[in-house]
Amino acid sequence: MDTACRAVAQAGTMAATASLDSEQPWPLLLVAGWLTTATDCALTAGLLADWEAELAA
Repeated sequence: MDTACRAVAQAGTMAATASLDSEQPWPLLLVAGWLTTATDCALTAGLLADWEAELAA
């Protein structure tokens, strides 16, 4: 989950610094990428936790 938290922080940083008036659209693509990374990491962590719980049972 640590990686997911860092990805959300990166997305927040990119969103805060991206401006449609003076920047190219690519910073917003970075925001989307970081949020996708965070989602993937969170889902993977959840699946691993479920798998570990099944093994322990």
